[in-house]
Amino acid sequence: MMTPETFPIIEGHEPVAASGLVDTSRAVRLRNAKGVLIVVHYHANSNTNTTLTVHQGVTKALAEAGGTPISHLFPIWDVENGETTDVAARHANAASYLIDADVMTHGLVMMYIDASILTGGADWVHLGSDTGGTGLISVLYILDGYRYQQAIPLTEIA
Repeated sequence: MMTPETFPIIEGHEPVAASGLVDTSRAVRLRNAKGVLIVVHYHANSNTNTTLTVHQGVTKALAEAGGTPISHLFPIWDVENGETTDVAARHANAASYLIDADVMTHGLVMMYIDASILTGGADWVHLGSDTGGTGLISVLYILDGYRYQQAIPLTEIA
């Protein structure tokens, strides 16, 4: 069964203009997880594209400061218009994702980061973006393979 104890869901960033996301989302720690599914919700409000990049760091502060971009390729899916379909399209593995605001009107981007691809002792990951535009964007992290289910779960954001 999929529950918040076995698949913790962590808000990376509340809805904000894409230009406000830049490198302000919260980092999440993968020390007790196999990986993380990063879910980005996007709603176009301009024709300005946004590039999403995942950073890693040995500390929360380093990851949130833009850290080192993950250079390994990872799986990516998207739903370009969630108002007309719920089918996620699988893309070729990549190290970033470009939201084309002319194509993605109201959609989702999902990226899976396996903890094994992190390098240099890093166990924190953070979703960053370039300047973006006025489209609304939000970020959720869903931890996969979380090992310490308990009554009072450990925090992976502090």
